[in-house]
Amino acid sequence: MADALRSAPVARARPEHPLISVVVPVLDEAECVAELARRVLAALRGTGARAELLFVDDGSRDATPDRIAKLRAADRDVKAIRFTRSFGHQAALAAGLRFARGDAVITMDGDLQHPPELLPELVEAWRSGADVVHTVRRDPVGRGAAGRERAGRLFYALLNRVSATPVVPAGADFRLLDRRVVDAFNDLTEHFVFVRGLVPWLGFPEARVDYTVQERFAGTPKYRLRPMLRLALDGILSFSVWPLRLIGLFGAATAVFGVLFGIFALVAQATGHVRASGWTSLVVLVLIFGGVQLLSLGVVSEYVGRTYEEVKRRPRYVIDRVEGVEWP
Repeated sequence: MADALRSAPVARARPEHPLISVVVPVLDEAECVAELARRVLAALRGTGARAELLFVDDGSRDATPDRIAKLRAADRDVKAIRFTRSFGHQAALAAGLRFARGDAVITMDGDLQHPPELLPELVEAWRSGADVVHTVRRDPVGRGAAGRERAGRLFYALLNRVSATPVVPAGADFRLLDRRVVDAFNDLTEHFVFVRGLVPWLGFPEARVDYTVQERFAGTPKYRLRPMLRLALDGILSFSVWPLRLIGLFGAATAVFGVLFGIFALVAQATGHVRASGWTSLVVLVLIFGGVQLLSLGVVSEYVGRTYEEVKRRPRYVIDRVEGVEWP
């Protein structure tokens, strides 16, 4: 059952037969889309809700577009958006939220590790008054999953410590959003999208549902080390200025160290404990100060680079075509 994360106001009335949109970003998931569509639509139709399944194709190079086209020919509730190239998982989520028409919108991955059979429980939590229903992983499965889980929990612990926006630990991009949450999200125009942080930042009443991660139905994982590191970097830099503050702390610490070392050197010279200038200590000091300066420049460059990308106002994604949905 869903547990309230924060006190919610009086529950708003929900439609008796709501339209539930399910947004699924996919990248080379040709072997998964048919099974996912079958299970998602079956789960939602059992709730008495109307269903809309929206695939966002993030530039697939396999048969994914053809498989989705066949699904659309067989079921009008299946719809699709296709990017001109891969713009990333977070951009695909943003596009799906922009085009989804539902009274509530569910986002989930296309590899069936997010179980479609959990959708009725998300809908029930929404009907009970929660505007945002997060899902939280219980036990990860698969090779290397335990290591990734520990790394993920460490990252979220760090992010929650340096940011004022609480991000759900062990959360995922498997959640339900009420229509008003989706509309508020669509008003956000920043280029670097970190959905797991932006949704809590909006501040709507939340609930949580636990689930067990399933084995990937087919294919290979798309979130490898580099994309995961990029997502983590986007999360920290988008919701915290602590890296910049750490530069100041580094600067203060090195300045104090330099003063103390200078006093030590003067005392040692005056008391005759130093017979010759120390090349080793000089080289060490130069390397330490140089390393701190380069590290500081690197952190500042990340913020400057993101500011540069934001002011260019380029779109988050470019759409090749839409199938079954209207332009918002």
